[in-house]
Amino acid sequence: MALLLTLNYWGSALLGLPSSLIGVSGKDAWLSILLGVCLQILLIPLFTGIFKQMNGDTVGKYLNRTFGKGFGKALLALWLFFVPFHIFVLTMRSLGDFTSTDLYIETPPSAIYILILAAMMYCLFKGIKAVAKSAELTFPIAGFLLAVLLLSLLHGAEWDNFLPVKEDGIRPVLHGSVMFLAYPNSEIALSLFLASCIKNKKTYSKALWHSTWLTGLGLLLLTVMVIAVLGENLPQNIPYASQFAAKTVTVGGFYERIETAVTVIWFIVMFYRMIFTYYICTQGLAELFELKNHQRLLPPLALLSIPLAMLVWDNPSVIAEITAVWPTCVIFFNILLPLVWFITFRAKGRTKQ
Repeated sequence: MALLLTLNYWGSALLGLPSSLIGVSGKDAWLSILLGVCLQILLIPLFTGIFKQMNGDTVGKYLNRTFGKGFGKALLALWLFFVPFHIFVLTMRSLGDFTSTDLYIETPPSAIYILILAAMMYCLFKGIKAVAKSAELTFPIAGFLLAVLLLSLLHGAEWDNFLPVKEDGIRPVLHGSVMFLAYPNSEIALSLFLASCIKNKKTYSKALWHSTWLTGLGLLLLTVMVIAVLGENLPQNIPYASQFAAKTVTVGGFYERIETAVTVIWFIVMFYRMIFTYYICTQGLAELFELKNHQRLLPPLALLSIPLAMLVWDNPSVIAEITAVWPTCVIFFNILLPLVWFITFRAKGRTKQ
């Protein structure tokens, strides 16, 4: 579970988050990540408490017990639409944009969507536990390639790019930490959909702790190296700073083209991000409509997601507008709303006593 959550957190963050954080916090973006990890650590007791309240139930059953069947289903539907479904569609569109502009220029994005959705449906027909087991095989590959990328960037690093520290004060650092907390750290709420597969509170808590430090370490090291290589003044037309930094690597005229490693890493983590949110959407909808088997919803949801991914934005410039409002949306649904669930359940339990 820890490895599956880490791959989900890394998702598109390995490619796009350094650019966003540097744009907000400048050369102090690494401080924003450290502060954001500390804030996520404070969230772990909340979700461990919700896990204990669930007592082996699914999220749908937990909400029904807490708020009643009608209101519980409404909350579940609202959360499914605004969090995992949005993430799933936006991630799929990002994958289509990346492949159609950098890899398969003449291939229609819809063809890429169909291929990746077919692979995900096959995996989920095998079950989410099989997907989690596969993460044990693919995580070392992604980790090794990330280490190769970081070591390759050392050749062009200029450590003076970090000075002076906090030149513009603490406000940009706090702004960046809120962005980092929203994306991807607040997605710790998605782990509740795996709670029914976990045996006890201690195991669940360990998975959250390990995924937190693994996620923070990978993103921290990558952001530090991007700042060291490119500095804080990134051009506006560079949405993926980590890939651009990898293109600058050349040692002796023969060690170069390291951006291929970035592409492989990104495909691995994007696949797990998509398949995880895809599973949550189908599992949640099955509970919402009281279906016994969520696998029946895999094909129709895949067919629905293809046109939505193609229509979600007209051009990549819209990403900046989405990034501006995304923290407010996900912090509400992924942190404040679960806090209301936790408090309501406890208050209801005391009332019964």
